[in-house]
Amino acid sequence: MSIKIGDNNKIKNSTIANTVNGNAEPTKKNWCEKHPIISDIIVSVIAGVILLFPFWADIVKFIEGVF
Repeated sequence: MSIKIGDNNKIKNSTIANTVNGNAEPTKKNWCEKHPIISDIIVSVIAGVILLFPFWADIVKFIEGVF
């Protein structure tokens, strides 16, 4: 088997390595890994809404009273 280097070598839909770390199947990414920016925005909005609740003032007064 010989390999020609030049314009006539068109490689399409070829797998160079069959296994990666002993796993023949590629690992599937979950939704958060596919869309990290969107998931970060959603988590930030949820955290911001939680921080808007009024009971945080009572918690801050309690912590200030302890120290």
